[in-house]
Amino acid sequence: MHSSDDRTITVPSSPVLSSGAEAPGSGRRSAAVPPVLDPARFDHFEGFRETTLSLFTEPQHNQALRVLGDLLYTLAAESSRCWPREPEGSLRHQCRAAVADLRHLQGYLSMLGRESEASVLSGHDEFLSGVCQRLAPEVQTIADTLEKELGTWRGEE
Repeated sequence: MHSSDDRTITVPSSPVLSSGAEAPGSGRRSAAVPPVLDPARFDHFEGFRETTLSLFTEPQHNQALRVLGDLLYTLAAESSRCWPREPEGSLRHQCRAAVADLRHLQGYLSMLGRESEASVLSGHDEFLSGVCQRLAPEVQTIADTLEKELGTWRGEE
């Protein structure tokens, strides 16, 4: 991704398998898969949500979107000093963005949890759908807690 030291852009550990190649022993082309993210390195995966990138299974397209996402993030971060200030301040603004992302994840997990009602799933997929359904309220609790702590901003400092 981006480096503040040398201003270069490098691509994060790629989730992309060899483009257009066949997956070993399957007779099918390999697809891009979401990466395993280390929370300590979350900032190396800014840009588009993984839930969106997962729709782009063509490895070259997936990688192109990752590079574009990194570019957009870098451009936004470097030019943000020219934009209007956040009315609640940077930290509260970013916390509200985190709440929005948590709400997205809550809804996404709920959707995956309902998949067992909408489709015939294999045994393990059925299990995973149930796990997602159980996790959605936990994500909701996290979002509710942060949102409650943020409260309604009154312009006080």
